Amino acid sequence: MNTPPTSRVSEIITSSNGGQVCPTNPRQAPKSRQGCQRCKAKRLKCDEKKPHCLQCLKRKAECCYASQRLVWSTKHEKVLVGNTHRPLPPSAKALEGELVVDSVPSVSKSPGKGPTESNPKQDHSEMVEHDESCGKSRSGSVQSSDITIKRKRAPVFTDSLSAIRHQLNNSSVPEFLIHLPTMLVEYYFGYICVIFSSFDGMLNPFRSTVGQLWDGSAPIYYAIQSMAAAYLSHDFPRMSTVGIQMQRETFRCLYQSSRAGLESHDNIDKTLLTVLLVGQTTAWHNPRDLGLAHLKTAKRLYKQRLARQGMNVDSKTRRQNEFFEQCILYWDLLAGFVEDEENIVMLGEDTSVESRTTPNTNTENRQIFPHPWTGVAPKVQALFAQVGRLIRSYRKSTFNPIPNIALDDPFFDFSSLPLQQSVFPSIEWTTKARLLEEQLLAVNLPSEAELVDAGDENTPVRQYILLAEAYRCAALLEIYRVFPTIYLTRLPDSQEILSLPVSHSAEEFLISLALHIVSLLEKIPPTSGTRCLQPIVMIISASELRFSTASMETFSIDETFGLSHYEGVGHNHGSASSGTTMLNSITNFEVDIAAARRFIVTRFQDFKLSLPAKPMTKALILVEETWARADLGQEVFWMDVMSEMNLECIYG
Repeated sequence: MNTPPTSRVSEIITSSNGGQVCPTNPRQAPKSRQGCQRCKAKRLKCDEKKPHCLQCLKRKAECCYASQRLVWSTKHEKVLVGNTHRPLPPSAKALEGELVVDSVPSVSKSPGKGPTESNPKQDHSEMVEHDESCGKSRSGSVQSSDITIKRKRAPVFTDSLSAIRHQLNNSSVPEFLIHLPTMLVEYYFGYICVIFSSFDGMLNPFRSTVGQLWDGSAPIYYAIQSMAAAYLSHDFPRMSTVGIQMQRETFRCLYQSSRAGLESHDNIDKTLLTVLLVGQTTAWHNPRDLGLAHLKTAKRLYKQRLARQGMNVDSKTRRQNEFFEQCILYWDLLAGFVEDEENIVMLGEDTSVESRTTPNTNTENRQIFPHPWTGVAPKVQALFAQVGRLIRSYRKSTFNPIPNIALDDPFFDFSSLPLQQSVFPSIEWTTKARLLEEQLLAVNLPSEAELVDAGDENTPVRQYILLAEAYRCAALLEIYRVFPTIYLTRLPDSQEILSLPVSHSAEEFLISLALHIVSLLEKIPPTSGTRCLQPIVMIISASELRFSTASMETFSIDETFGLSHYEGVGHNHGSASSGTTMLNSITNFEVDIAAARRFIVTRFQDFKLSLPAKPMTKALILVEETWARADLGQEVFWMDVMSEMNLECIYG
């Protein structure tokens, strides 16, 4: 009898059982090593049911399973993702659902992206897209039913240590299992994006837009890690190396993207956003790194973006352009005080200030939504930037400036100036400065009713108005300080325009203007979201907080207290008048100066805890050195001190 082949036998068995395969021999099944501890000890077959197996239930015994030790595996992770838009490691994607992106403004869905109703995700091209209904709110509050601003209630952190401690204490993962890149990404969304913008919430593009892109874009993924590590490096030195490594990975990804020819509209937006993130924070790693090369790149990318759009631009694209343009404007503002390169020109110098500094407004109701970096008065920021570049170029010029003149003499005879050849270029600079002064005085700041509240409890709309006024006064202070002839021309109505008390001298007027700026900053609490925009204004105003020349005169001890007339038990009563003058020399005006100095020092010390510490440390050194030289009676200007001591930095 012939035996059928094995395959034939299996077919016969299958057909006889109605198509069902017979169960395999249980003895041939692989052994399980996940049984309970009691069954293992008794060498019993455990069915591995949890929480109690069948053997333990029969014997009414305690059933326990050995806890598994989990080890983080990096076997399938890649240090560098070749395709910059390929999803990143699973450890990174696991964070997506934990980010604070549970609700975003109501926006139209982008074709092809298909966001779900439960978790709306707008396309990355919806950069800082604010719903049209934002403009319909009244009295600075968002009341439209088409847009809701919901924020996860989180404690307000005033320093990096409290923020990182809160993150560790609220983590469900043991400390030894925490993945460093995961922790850095969480720290970015927990704290860094808060201090990187003047307002927080889901309308903060550095939270919402970055939150939608980071897990699919390698440059942004590494950029936010670089920012978080750089910020933490002040308290944790080992984070400095991590931050620099992540910064290099960001640049490498950007370089690979450019080499691959990925120059579509989407990729230009992502690249430009990455440059803003990593380029504007180079001083966080090294305060001497001004990041000027990245500023050039940002301007070049923005011009490429505009060139691709053509003439007909819809309202959404126009708002995106305003976001990028004003980001570059603020970055250029900070760079203008510290760099000398002539080829880094102002963005859009061929257009007027008014055409490129229109805030996010609804033309029908003139509702203004604040920008994360320029606030509600970008025109003031643009003029401020031009003042900074003008003054630095003037101080660095090869010709001799106009000789010092008597500021106290309003009847100065300009015909007495020596008509040297070097004077004519100086008059050109003065003419440019006078034009900027007139534009600054003509700016009308918006009212609170014209502003839309961004939804951040720490930054009400009034603080934006106070900061805009501080920026305007700081720009005027620089003009009057460097170009005194402009102040002499404006002298009759200067107090009336700026609402300052009548001063007896130009020196007192400059000090009064500096005190006025400090008083504006005092109305803004240190926890305000606008704190990231205040350092440059604080430096300018603090540099003019100098005591009057008369109060700094050196008195002879013998002459002051009449010791030269001292004779035995008696003394000349004439010495009493000199001593009285010395004791009564402290005035309320000097007390105001001392109080303003203390405020500046205290606020910079607070900012060293809440903002990147390295730039704030250099700013405080610069201010105190300027005061020290002024107290010695020297004629000192803060930009000269900054250049002499190599304290150039991006102070913002």
